[in-house]
Amino acid sequence: MGNLCRIVDCIRAESSGIHAKLLVARVGLKVGVSLTGIDESTPNNPELEGRLIEAARTVLHRDFVVTYG
Repeated sequence: MGNLCRIVDCIRAESSGIHAKLLVARVGLKVGVSLTGIDESTPNNPELEGRLIEAARTVLHRDFVVTYG
């Protein structure tokens, strides 16, 4: 699984149901990217990964850590 997909999955795991979709949408809006098309085959993009993590911290109002397996 690529890093971008892992980050989106971690954002989604912060909530459930429609709230999870709203969280992903809010983070995507913060960085100006639609996250709905990100899947396992999406290539890594270190610059976007950093922007997503920072946006997730802002939206969640707390530290957001992604563990890469």
